[in-house]
Amino acid sequence: MQKLALAEKIVPLIAHMLLPAVLFGAALLWFYLGAPFGGGVTAGMHVFFYIFSFAGTIILLYFNLSKALFSILSIVVAYVLINLLKNVGGETYAASAAYQNLSVLLPLNLLFFYFWPNHRFLSQKTVALLLGFFAEYALAEHLSRAGISLNLSAGSAENGFNLPSFGLFLVLSVCTFVNAVRHGDIWNYNAFFAGLFCGCGLYYSASPSGLTIFFLGAVLCLLLSITQNIYLETYYDPLTGLFSRNSFIIHAKKFPVKYSLGIVSIDDYDKLAANFGKPVQNALIKLITAKLLELEKEDSIYRYSPDEFVIFYKNLDKNETFERIETVRRAVASALFEYSPRKKALKLTISGAVSEKKRQDLTAFEVLVRARKVLQKTRSFSHNVTSKA
Repeated sequence: MQKLALAEKIVPLIAHMLLPAVLFGAALLWFYLGAPFGGGVTAGMHVFFYIFSFAGTIILLYFNLSKALFSILSIVVAYVLINLLKNVGGETYAASAAYQNLSVLLPLNLLFFYFWPNHRFLSQKTVALLLGFFAEYALAEHLSRAGISLNLSAGSAENGFNLPSFGLFLVLSVCTFVNAVRHGDIWNYNAFFAGLFCGCGLYYSASPSGLTIFFLGAVLCLLLSITQNIYLETYYDPLTGLFSRNSFIIHAKKFPVKYSLGIVSIDDYDKLAANFGKPVQNALIKLITAKLLELEKEDSIYRYSPDEFVIFYKNLDKNETFERIETVRRAVASALFEYSPRKKALKLTISGAVSEKKRQDLTAFEVLVRARKVLQKTRSFSHNVTSKA
């Protein structure tokens, strides 16, 4: 059983890491085996870099997300400035103070925006952050004009990849990879490989092929992360992995003629966070989710709200559904939930309600509302019970 549980934890981590890892490996092989690329191939990748950057920006603006957007902005600004410095400075661009400063600012910005909370983009904090971002580059330009470099390892910078730059990329890689392994988060894995791509892009910036392919890979990693996260958050609950409220809205349009809905609601949900904190509350929700999945393997389960789960039962009436929900309620009430090996296990209870589709019901929401009304009425005077609508 322990081996099975370990495998269940490892498989999602590998799955989330596989695509960016394959992308990074393919870019490295293509660069080492095929570089320098022809002018047409390099120009094509150059165009795709801006297309994918623009696509990611539009998606993030539409969903009003700032974290990944600032990371893309940092990569695009660095890519534009590196090409500009190469065109102006020629072969000596890497020795210029401007390039040395840029090679430090890029990993520094990626590291900062990695830890920056994912606030809404259209907010006062974003305006302040944008002003700070451009003020940073204005200061860097002033330092570069004065010949002042942030490179603390003068004479040892190869292709602009100096000691501060290497150290910052190393810190960025360690932070993103450790968090990815801990949480199995798509964003962390893609941020890790995006950092590796940017580091390779700086190291091989003297080669037009290397600069373009690696910076293109960095943007692709972030774009993959954006689209995967938006898809998962739209259709699945990020904490439990169950279907989300949005999924219920979508699936409800295709429910059959005969079905029933069961609602499972965690008793004293708000007190869990007040007494134990949000992390413990989330851990307990995961344990209850595991119990639901253990008992209802063949039915669709939706996390409809923070404390409510809706279970869809095809071709069952409300009496049959009542027995199923009662089984779940009794199983949860009799279980001990060990949220930490160093803490005492807790006993939790749930309340439930069931309702079946009637001939006059036009949508599944009428069935759901009927069950929720009964549940709310029951919970006003009792807990750990199941009611019929």
